[in-house]
Amino acid sequence: MDSRDDFLINLKKLQDLKFMIYEFSNRRVDFHDFGILTLDLRTESIELDAEYKQLKKDHTIEEIAWSIVHKYDL
Repeated sequence: MDSRDDFLINLKKLQDLKFMIYEFSNRRVDFHDFGILTLDLRTESIELDAEYKQLKKDHTIEEIAWSIVHKYDL
């Protein structure tokens, strides 16, 4: 697997994470709030890639999404 494959796999995982955050937040966030690697709220910007990297070893994408929703009260 080359670096391009790693990039595409990680990009897909971040897209899945964004979709789950959107769903789990009962749509209180909007797709317009999402950047490539961030979730930009009125009061702060959440670095989704950093959150994912921190938790990916021991958690599923779904668990990470729930964690973000609860941590930032989305």
